[in-house]
This record gives sequence, structure tokens and C-alpha cells, in this order.
Amino acid sequence: MRSRIYTIISGHFKSWYRSKSNIFWTIAFPLLLIVLFGAIFGNGSTKFDLYLQNQDLTGNVPTPLSQGYVNVLNQTGAFNLHTVAAEQPDPLAYVKSDAQLHNRGQRLLVIPLGFNATLMNGKNATIQLYMDQSDQASASLAGIVHSVTTSYAAAIAGAPDHLNLQQVGIVTRNIRYIDFFIPGVIGMTLLTTGVFGAVNTNGRYRELKIIKKLATTPLSKIEWILGMVGYQMILATISLVVILFFGYALFGVTATIDIYTVGLVVAAALLFPGIGMVLANFVKEAESADAAANAITFPMMFLAGTFWPRETLPDIMKIIANFMPLTYVNDGLRDALIYAEPAQALTNTIIALGLAAFFIVLGSMLMNWKEE
Repeated sequence: MRSRIYTIISGHFKSWYRSKSNIFWTIAFPLLLIVLFGAIFGNGSTKFDLYLQNQDLTGNVPTPLSQGYVNVLNQTGAFNLHTVAAEQPDPLAYVKSDAQLHNRGQRLLVIPLGFNATLMNGKNATIQLYMDQSDQASASLAGIVHSVTTSYAAAIAGAPDHLNLQQVGIVTRNIRYIDFFIPGVIGMTLLTTGVFGAVNTNGRYRELKIIKKLATTPLSKIEWILGMVGYQMILATISLVVILFFGYALFGVTATIDIYTVGLVVAAALLFPGIGMVLANFVKEAESADAAANAITFPMMFLAGTFWPRETLPDIMKIIANFMPLTYVNDGLRDALIYAEPAQALTNTIIALGLAAFFIVLGSMLMNWKEE
């Protein structure tokens, strides 16, 4: 009886370790989640992007009390402070442009001219915090700034009410989390269908010796790749329509579908199967296809701003995310569908198209039909 039980256990175990996908889901996937979430949340703290304009200068040097206030903000460790020049005539316009370029929160703290003299004379000074009051991250940031302001006033004057923090809203449209999330879901769907579709199809065709047979036909490698891409483009269009319909029907998500949206869907439908085609050249067994595709797609899903703003990621994770193709697709879809920022959408579309061309050409160069 023991030998039969051992035989059963041994047979199942051999079947398990011979399957690359089983090993991925049992061992590699949990470890991948630990690494990703540990890197993102393991330090237990989040830094907020905050633009700061100190107008209270003597010549080009900040006054003592204004510089002291900036030092206290830095000492909290809660902010990534980005300085706006005091002579900048329209700091809000500058912040909006720079924040979109670097994927930062649009928040501006202004220390007014005369800040030092007003406090020294025992009068009340007001610091202005411009932010999107509907943004949850901005609400948390405002609470920290308010605490810092109160503590600093008590330390320098013994009177917390001598220093006031005035919050000013700068965004009129309320962007909910679901509005942010829907474009991310579209990008994630385009990623998974494109990469998995290309890798699985090529892995299966390689085992069936179909790819080798294609070498005897007039079909070229680039035609084969473009045919796969065309198929993925149809799936991408279907996914886009279904996701937007359900987002509108269930949550009232209103999205603007324009030429940039179409361009991004086309770019993604070219890009992700292209990545899959490149990856397929290094995956010789169908069993390994899923594991390889998961190893590529999961980090992108979590780091490229699908589920939460990249602003909340640690600095090293932000740098890594900037090299991920899904980052530009997600950003472009949000710019086109939600934020109505055509210039930014166009920039992300061009980047995605450039990456797509690179991976498609690379995939066709790496593929050797006669050796498949």
C-alpha cells in the first residue's frame, strides 16, 4: 500500500516539476509578489511630490524664517520638494506642465513676499497651498503641511495662529479612482492579450512544426508578425468597447474617444504582440510560455500605474517604471480618455509606436523559421 501511495505522490511531483507554468505559479509568482509589494510598500512610508515657490527673498537669498520653514518641511521626510523659481510669473501653469511631464501631483505651496517681516512684527502670515482637493493623496499631503505649519508657528513665535495655511483648489473636474482605473484596465488587457497571445501561439505552432512549414511558403516573417498583430488589434478594439461600456453603465465613467485613443490602441496592439514575438524566440517549449509571459507582464502591471499612481512608488521603482512600455500606454490612455490632454496623449502615442516598431523589427530578425 505504501509503495502505491509513494508511486502516486512521485508521479504527481514529477508532473509538477516538469511543468514550467506550475513552478511559476507555485514558487516564482509568490516570490514575485513579495519582491514587488515589498519594494513598493516595504519601507512603510510614502513621499508626496510638492512644488514650492519661496517668494520671500533678500536679493536671491531666502529670508531666515522662510528658509527655516522649508527646512522643517524637508525634515519631515514626507515630501519630494520641487523648487519653482521666485520670478516665475505663473507658477500654477508651470506646475501643471512640469507635473504632467514627470508624472507628479499638481500641488504648489507658495511662501509669500514679506513672510519673514510679517512674522517678526507679530502679525499673521498666510501660506497658500494649491492642490486638487478631490485627490486623496493631496488630502493626506495637506494634513501633513498643516501640522508642519502649526508646529513651526508655535516654535518661532509661540503663537500657532500667527501662521495660516490657505488651501486653494486648482482642478474643477472631480477625477474619481474608477476614472483613473478604467484606462489602466484597458492598458493591462492590451498587454496580457498581446503578450500571451503571441507567446502561446508561437509556442504551440513551434511544437506542431507549423512554423517550420511556413518557411516553405511565400509568407515572409514580417507578414506573419503583422498578421498576428492584426488579430490582436481586433481583440484590442473589442476589449476597449466592452470595458468602456461597462465603466459607463456601472460607474458613470465618461471617456472622450478621439484620434489619440485610436492611435494608442493601434500602438498597443502593435507593441505588446511585438514584445511577445521577441519573447517567443527564447521560449522553446509551450509549457514554458505562460511562465515566461507572466514574468514579463506582472511587473509591468504593478509598476506602470495600472492600479495606483506611480507617484506613490519609491524612487527606484519610478525609474524602473519609466522603462516599461505599459507606462506610456497607460499614461496616454488617461491623457486621451479622462484628462483631455491631447499634447501629452500624442507624446505617449509616439513613444509607444516607436517601441512597437523596434520590437516588431527585432522579433522578425530573431525568428529563424528553418530552425524552429
